[in-house]
Amino acid sequence: MPRTSRRRWFVIDAENAEEVNEFLDEHPKFLGEYIDRNPHLLENYVVDNVDEETVKKWLDKVSGPAPAEVLQILRVDYKKVKNCADHHTASYIHNSLVIRRAAIFELGLIFRNRPFLPAKDEIVLEFSIGTNPSASNGTKIRVPVGDSIQGSKWTCMKINQDDVAKEVTVQVNVPADAIVGRYKLTVEVSSQLKDSKKTERKSKPDVLVLFNPFKPADEVYMESSTEREEYVLNDTGRIFVGQYYRIGAKDWLFGQFEEGILDIVFKLLREDGRAKKNPQKSLKKRASSAYCSRVLSAMVNCNDDTGVLWGRWDGEYSDGVRPTVWKGSVKILKEWNTTKMMPVKYGQCWVFSGLLTTVLRAIGIPARSVTNFNSAHDTEYNMTIDKFIDKNGDEARSLSGDSIWNFHVWNECYFRRADLPKGYDGWQAVDATPQEESTGIMQCGPAPIKAIKNGEVYIGSDTSFVFAEVNADRLFWEVNEANEVVRLVKSDKRHVGRNISTKAIGSDEREDITDKYKFQEGSEEEREAFERAYSHGRKAPYHSDFVLSEEGDVTINIKPVGDAINGSDVSLKVDVKNAKDKACEATITTVIHTMLNNEERKRLLKRVRTVKKIMAGEVDEQTYKFTFEEYGRHLSDENVIRVTTTVRVTETDNLYVDTYDVQVESPDCLTILCADELKHRRYQQIQFKITNPLKVTLTGAVFSIEGSGVTPGKDFAVPEPIEPGETYTSPDIEVRPYRVNRTVLIADFDCNEIWNIKARKRVNVVQ
Repeated sequence: MPRTSRRRWFVIDAENAEEVNEFLDEHPKFLGEYIDRNPHLLENYVVDNVDEETVKKWLDKVSGPAPAEVLQILRVDYKKVKNCADHHTASYIHNSLVIRRAAIFELGLIFRNRPFLPAKDEIVLEFSIGTNPSASNGTKIRVPVGDSIQGSKWTCMKINQDDVAKEVTVQVNVPADAIVGRYKLTVEVSSQLKDSKKTERKSKPDVLVLFNPFKPADEVYMESSTEREEYVLNDTGRIFVGQYYRIGAKDWLFGQFEEGILDIVFKLLREDGRAKKNPQKSLKKRASSAYCSRVLSAMVNCNDDTGVLWGRWDGEYSDGVRPTVWKGSVKILKEWNTTKMMPVKYGQCWVFSGLLTTVLRAIGIPARSVTNFNSAHDTEYNMTIDKFIDKNGDEARSLSGDSIWNFHVWNECYFRRADLPKGYDGWQAVDATPQEESTGIMQCGPAPIKAIKNGEVYIGSDTSFVFAEVNADRLFWEVNEANEVVRLVKSDKRHVGRNISTKAIGSDEREDITDKYKFQEGSEEEREAFERAYSHGRKAPYHSDFVLSEEGDVTINIKPVGDAINGSDVSLKVDVKNAKDKACEATITTVIHTMLNNEERKRLLKRVRTVKKIMAGEVDEQTYKFTFEEYGRHLSDENVIRVTTTVRVTETDNLYVDTYDVQVESPDCLTILCADELKHRRYQQIQFKITNPLKVTLTGAVFSIEGSGVTPGKDFAVPEPIEPGETYTSPDIEVRPYRVNRTVLIADFDCNEIWNIKARKRVNVVQ
């Protein structure tokens, strides 16, 4: 093609080239529309810059004969290895393609009868979600295969064509605000034949779309790769329990990548009451991590829906499983699914939290379990935990439903809050344990941690409830025979919200995050935050009617003597000191109970009342000792014994009170026997070994084991009793690792006489 005259469309110098390129990137349609209005510009450019051979190829494509038949789609290559690696989804055990939004993935379109003809064939990928998808509400998306990608919307671009293999490779962009869930993919091909245009549609395997913490455009983005590794990709963890002064831990297998778990999470989102009532509205809201986290906090418990887990705290578990038996989430979720959504019995806070961590991480929301020690349950929404003591020093429990749990475990998830004013991005508290209803449903959160710390309870999202859990004041009131408040006995501003803990990144150590939830106790900022929250509470009249006086004249100090180990004797000491400058007569009442985890009393062990003359500055000491035979059968779940001591001074009639919870530790008596390295996809043997730590015979004993990426053997029931001091070793039990990684095996031992005996062993699974 001869060149006639050389014309220039426009000149771009080095100074403004970058600016022009940025403009075209942001306005991809501009260039095409401009050329449509000025076609001579493109003609001039072709004449001046394109060689004859290239033009001939273009003309051949346009002027070639029409095909005899419509292009037929044979199959779609989902390129799972590449896509899953690019999208950090390779660990999911799933037949469908699992990808993340705010990113591009590739598909290979393979045709049956002939190659793709760009001038004659048009391809549209149709992604639909929900039972009645519609283009009008964004649940049916038609994506033509074009020549460019636009990051803010669903778009598709052809990147390669192989006529020999009859394959076209395309890239599909999933926008950052895409609905999370299972999409049906339909490939539509329209071909311009000689006399007509024909269309063929074929449905292909589904594509599962998750949140994307790896891309800045997504609201769940985490900048730190080590944080993403911990809070999204780690499928094992530790949940802290016990007392603030003696913190223990439970290993937990989250198992978010295990077969069937992702489908179960999507089922939870579908079965929520809001989705049942208005499926289309709920489906569109599933683009929001705040919405999904709130729904899942409701669906993990079964209180007012077809949710997963039944919570129970009364110690009666004969028709289910004791909460301490669970070692991970997978068994619970699969049992719920296979029993047609029958609630699984039973769980407590750490089980609810472990489940919620699993389902949040499964769909790509960064999440972690968080433990609050001395966690307040404020039923009156007044930011105080009110305890009422009668004239005999006993607690009048009927006057208030407030309680303080030795520990309570909830969750945090990480995302930006487009639904709130600026300043509340980052970690958000969510809680699946059923405590109080929120908008008529047992759900909690997502409450911004920043708002909780500042006492900004007016921000909503259950911020007020979580603030009370970590920063309520504990108040003791004395009541008369008519249950009328007559004085304020004790005010404790430091008791609630101690050593708030989560698993450290990359290790099994504990990270203390108390300073994220509250300012330093006693600081001016902490009191300001409390007063800010308190001003929005429901105040009882007696809160302003009484002030505290003479609190320090008598002090009470309760502590265990030595270690408290289940099976051994438990001793404790109560010291009452007269801090006044003259002697006093004191009526000292000590009540000792075993406790349930929700601060309910289970069994009275001892009640002692003495009248003592205590000289100025002196200390009265009382020691109490219990054998296993006295306390063992009365323990429940986390093995807590509560000591409450009240002191009434005869001369002033003033009342003093204090409490202390003794944590009875499980003995270290169980061992897992197996090699340090296990072979991938091979059955291998392990054994359990236990030495009876009690002075009584163990009956009805059962061993069980779980591990991430390991198919466990069946539970093993010990066929005969285990005598005191006897060491029992189980027969070989088979396990089969199906994923190469470093994992932790968790064993559990339970019997009629003692429970919650755990052992762990880290192993490597190798090829």
